[in-house]
Amino acid sequence: MRCVQSYVVMLILLVVVAAPMAYADHSPTHSRWSIEAGDADGETEVLVVKDNGRLNIPLFIVNENFISITIEFEYTAPFEATIIAPESLTIQGSSSQEIMVMLSEIDPFEHTAGSTGEFEVVGTVTSRQGLPVSVPGDSDSSTIDIEVPSIHYLEVDLKGPSNTIQAGQTSTLEVSLSNSGNVAEQASRVTVSSNCPLLTFTEKSPKITDQTMATGATLVSEISFEVAADQISTACNVVVEVLFTWSDDSQSYSDSVRVNVAEMAEEEEEEGLTVTESLPAPGALSGILVALLAAIVRRSE
Repeated sequence: MRCVQSYVVMLILLVVVAAPMAYADHSPTHSRWSIEAGDADGETEVLVVKDNGRLNIPLFIVNENFISITIEFEYTAPFEATIIAPESLTIQGSSSQEIMVMLSEIDPFEHTAGSTGEFEVVGTVTSRQGLPVSVPGDSDSSTIDIEVPSIHYLEVDLKGPSNTIQAGQTSTLEVSLSNSGNVAEQASRVTVSSNCPLLTFTEKSPKITDQTMATGATLVSEISFEVAADQISTACNVVVEVLFTWSDDSQSYSDSVRVNVAEMAEEEEEEGLTVTESLPAPGALSGILVALLAAIVRRSE
């Protein structure tokens, strides 16, 4: 009787020990395979979209099982991106593999610089060793933030007087600065120069630097200038240059305009001229007339 009891106890112990082993062989294997977006260690938190609206996201799949598994993927991406990526993957046991997800058609100009959205990939095991899985829910997922880049797109437009400016006169230039990028901007420095040294600008640095431009905004400033009285007739080239400085870079934008200058007209003093006109001396005809008159007088006497 004691032997029978011992046998029963041993049988129960075997069942208790073997049950978890049998269950483990058919359980979801998500604990023995993984997927990471960005890098194999999952340390990359943010990926920045390129200026052309594209981004490649590497996915790293590790299968620690001894058998091969087939994984189907589902993707979600922010900013209405177009996704090009594998729909499924069969990976051998005790191996790892990298695949690439390509995002495109993201319009950085439609989103504020620095905006982030979440990219997510969900992988689900659909077969093991070529056999369809019977237990659903064997899945793993990974997420990573996608960031919109800062795009600096600025334009300078300089307009000058359409008519010719006389030496000694004043006129104005109009400078427009447009921000077509996706980040607010503020100019660091504005300078105006010319190849005509006798062209004097009343304001060397327009007050564009005092204002912050929102995306899509345009600032306009007028610059007065004076032409020296002794400036000769010429075509002056005027250049306005606007410098922007950022944390990692700087760039200047410029435009030029041609200003036609005419030298001052000299005042001519009119001098009075005295003209003496003399009567013409009697000619031969006058002498004949006098002789005829004298003869007529003598006959009458």
